[in-house]
Amino acid sequence: MFNCNQVIAELANYLDDQIAAEIRRELEIHLAQCQTCRTLFDSTRKTITIVTESRSFELPESVSARILERIKSKVRQARKRPPPKRSGRPSKRH
Repeated sequence: MFNCNQVIAELANYLDDQIAAEIRRELEIHLAQCQTCRTLFDSTRKTITIVTESRSFELPESVSARILERIKSKVRQARKRPPPKRSGRPSKRH
């Protein structure tokens, strides 16, 4: 029987209908018994539907200009700040 991690690993394939019959059966059994994974599946499916059915749109020029100005302002502020002080110790690399 599938566990939650296996469901998460196979969810995209399941949603794309690109999954072997045996894996599909195991996944569906798990979904029927696990509320958490069923919620994840439903949320993911709904998100995909919203994104694929949405249409692009243009913002009014005044809104675009305000957003752009705020971004530029934040960039200018970030450039004026002094860089963070280093402790003098070599950084740990992972």
